[in-house]
Amino acid sequence: MAQAEAARYLSSAHQPSRWQLRMAYLQDALLICITALFVYTHGSHALEEKSATSLLFALDQAILVGLFLTRRRTNTTSTRVSDWIVAAIGGWITLAIRPHETGGLWAEIGTGVQVVGVTLLIVALSSLGRSFGVVAANRGLKTGGAYRLVRHPIYLAHAIIAAGFIMGNFWWVNIAIFATAITFQVLRIRAEERVLSESSDYASYKARVRWRLVPGLF
Repeated sequence: MAQAEAARYLSSAHQPSRWQLRMAYLQDALLICITALFVYTHGSHALEEKSATSLLFALDQAILVGLFLTRRRTNTTSTRVSDWIVAAIGGWITLAIRPHETGGLWAEIGTGVQVVGVTLLIVALSSLGRSFGVVAANRGLKTGGAYRLVRHPIYLAHAIIAAGFIMGNFWWVNIAIFATAITFQVLRIRAEERVLSESSDYASYKARVRWRLVPGLF
């Protein structure tokens, strides 16, 4: 009887509140509008200037947003307002990056870097499926594929793709946005791992996969 009561209490404690549901739906609506503008801007630039970096960057963002909108909903999402703020900034601030063509060798190298990032993204997504989200939550532990390399391969892939874009669109505004995104992604990782650490399986996974984002560094 006591165990049943405890289970009901834990279940209700993790139910999303009314403000969380409203924020989630508002975030979805805003994201659709912002992403449409983003894809139009970068897609037009890619067609007009034949910019591969803009095309690959737009593809990366479109994939992430598509996954976000079709994600599997969960009732274990963090209720901390700070986690929601960190997730929103870390997840979507790169939508503010704009084309600023530099051309030449750096653009060609940047395109190659982006191809590596897109490849890693596809590999990671093949393991993740619909267990994609923005705010820290427990959507099930994934340990196969790219998750054997680092604990957050999608964030790594996204950073590589953005870095490749900036190499071909070198501008101090883009660099500042990218630096901000990386900072908040690190905070986002810490928030997610705090939530996931409530599961005993995650402790053993951390022991097997040491690095969060960059092997040998972090």
